[in-house]
Amino acid sequence: MEKHKAFTLIELLVVIAIIALLLSILLPSLQQARQQAWGVACLSNEKQWGYYFGIFLNDHDGKFTGLDYHKWTDILEPYTKDSPGINFCPAAARTLNEGGRGAGAAWEEEGRKGSYGTNYWIRDKKYMVLPTYYPQDGWWTSFNVKEADQVPVLMDCAYSSGLPLYQDPPPEYDGQTSSYTEMQCMRFFCLDRHRGAVHGLFMDFSVRKVGLKELWKLRWHQKWNADHAPPPQWPEWMKDF
Repeated sequence: MEKHKAFTLIELLVVIAIIALLLSILLPSLQQARQQAWGVACLSNEKQWGYYFGIFLNDHDGKFTGLDYHKWTDILEPYTKDSPGINFCPAAARTLNEGGRGAGAAWEEEGRKGSYGTNYWIRDKKYMVLPTYYPQDGWWTSFNVKEADQVPVLMDCAYSSGLPLYQDPPPEYDGQTSSYTEMQCMRFFCLDRHRGAVHGLFMDFSVRKVGLKELWKLRWHQKWNADHAPPPQWPEWMKDF
């Protein structure tokens, strides 16, 4: 009778162990490569947003007129309609209702969706009355400013916009965000989406990676004074960044 060759139990276990070992070696590299690809795509999206913001400013005498918080996506839609998908960073492509979680969740407000948010200080100040503890003359109404490469326009964000203050505390854990009533808007932007950093578009239309602790050093509004204020108390999850 013809004999059929087959793996013994020991040989099968050895093969399984080798496959498991190879996966343990390759998976971190694949995950890292995927994160790098997401980062490149995210920066590309924000570069596109810079192009559309530039056209908008050119059409509005160089002023950020009418860029209301979540409605800015509608205002820019005539420019962005031929660029589907740029509303979402690949690292945060789903809303909470769609299965997104924590720092990797996109926002959804009044039927609008996205994972980038604007610096709410870049708008016409006449559209909003702030509480007295906000700098009333902190608005950026024009892009023609000094140190424009330090003024955020658009960034990875848990909401469509935010009004950061230097006094805003860091989130106690990654993905902790506040409601607008609490007015701790820096938490909207302080998200670990890109390995201890977020990506941002700046007033000079440059895009770059921004470390989470660096967020407090940027010039979010005209009266930002990070050089003469005590540093925030960093929570445990941020200490090694």
